[in-house]
Amino acid sequence: MSILILNGSNSQSLGERIAISLGLKFENVKARIFPDGETYVRIESQVKGRDVVIVQTMFPNQNDSLMEFLLIADAVKDMEAQKIIGVIPYLAYSRQDRKFQPGEALSIRTVAKLMKSVGVDKLITVDTHYQHVKPGEFDLFGLPCINLSAGRLLLEHINEKVSDDLMTIGPDLGSSQIIKYATGEEKIMRKIKKCPICGLPAEKCKCKIKKKKYEITEVESELDFNDRNVVILDDIIASGKTMTQAVNKVKSEGAKKVVATATHGLFMKDSLIKLKELTDYLVVTDAIYTPVSNVSIAPLIVEVLK
Repeated sequence: MSILILNGSNSQSLGERIAISLGLKFENVKARIFPDGETYVRIESQVKGRDVVIVQTMFPNQNDSLMEFLLIADAVKDMEAQKIIGVIPYLAYSRQDRKFQPGEALSIRTVAKLMKSVGVDKLITVDTHYQHVKPGEFDLFGLPCINLSAGRLLLEHINEKVSDDLMTIGPDLGSSQIIKYATGEEKIMRKIKKCPICGLPAEKCKCKIKKKKYEITEVESELDFNDRNVVILDDIIASGKTMTQAVNKVKSEGAKKVVATATHGLFMKDSLIKLKELTDYLVVTDAIYTPVSNVSIAPLIVEVLK
């Protein structure tokens, strides 16, 4: 089987690591943005009859990243690729995996339709937010997918860098899958929803308002964090609000060291700076490149592609 690794603009370093690990030459796509904002791509590699792996994470600039991926896939399909595999560590629009209100677009279904229409045969993603699926194979509206998990890689790295005497916990319910797969246990914190009017927890609030907008101001846990090295593991850090609440919780209860970690570091606004100041160590993977992407997911992807 002849494999060709093509790197999208967002994942050149990751694509290079994958190619080198497979003993292959990594090849970049010629891509640029026209002055009017449209995307241009050109494939200079020999494609015919080969299995083409397109490595392109979809943050930042989700829409541009998605369009570039679709153009690359369509181009290699025209060039008679035998098989097209998308390696998309951060899958854009996966958080819109259901219709929360009438009239909403089911965005991830639209993305899956587009990928299938340009000939993508399989998708490999990492700790996807879609339906919080377990690691392994799953169906994305007719598109075969494999969801990998980086939790174990992150914990191995933290064991070496910080301590091997660790307590690992997730900051909320959304982290349950990555926590369970990484540790075998499901230790997670719970968010406390409070009424902004009376200040009471949601279950105790008696304010007579039709539509209540509860605020999540803190988290809770029965675990004893005193004098422990605590790792707070999540699949994604976006605004950093949930992670910050969790860090403050374990620090206030006497944790010795606090590590914040996640597969995907979006780090919106100034959350990266704040979390670095607040924790003893902050680390994410290169699923999205950041200044604290000190763990590579390349070994996970290489294992699937072998």
